[in-house]
Amino acid sequence: MIPLPRLRTFLEWGVILVPLLIIALVVWLLFFSGPAIPPSGLPNATGGFYQTPLSPPQQYTKTLGNYQYTLTASNTYTLAGRIVGRHEYPATAPEGIIALDLAVVNGELMKKDILSFFSFEMGDRTLKYHYDLPNALGLTEEYIDEHVSNNHLVFLNSRLEKEVKKAPEGSCIILEGKLIDIRGVSPGKLYLINTSTVRNDGYPTGCEIILVDSFATVNCGDRR
Repeated sequence: MIPLPRLRTFLEWGVILVPLLIIALVVWLLFFSGPAIPPSGLPNATGGFYQTPLSPPQQYTKTLGNYQYTLTASNTYTLAGRIVGRHEYPATAPEGIIALDLAVVNGELMKKDILSFFSFEMGDRTLKYHYDLPNALGLTEEYIDEHVSNNHLVFLNSRLEKEVKKAPEGSCIILEGKLIDIRGVSPGKLYLINTSTVRNDGYPTGCEIILVDSFATVNCGDRR
């Protein structure tokens, strides 16, 4: 049997500790708990660029205005990451064969706390970006350049084109298609533009031209 003075001591401590524990639990629920972060739907969680050579190359055709285009595909291509910029173009030949430019980042640049040090500006077939990163993050200029891409998108399917154009900046995507070279012919005129097939080149030859086959938005794996 517990002596009465000791029992009183336990009760006194209980009166003190129980409210403190309740307060601590409420604070934890308010500030440290929250909805579970949805898993990333990107390959390898942070996306990437994936290509496989096509042998032999494949050809497609499209007509826009008085131009007839031949699209020669050299590689299958998957683009996976976060949209950080977009620029649409009118369907006017010859340049309008490329309907949309998407700026996409992946790898460590997917993280919102790192993206907060960046600014992006889309122009006429161009992407400019600036950053002021703390050295402690350890991201080199070479790494950054290889994980930012300006992608010129071509469509043969109008429904798919509308779907891709609805994707907002900040969303994460998986886009599959083919890297293509474009040759457009009109009476007395010729339009040529070739895709990049490597990640370490730069403007004006450093952009991927993608004939889009499929597209999906996925979870980024972070809180929105």
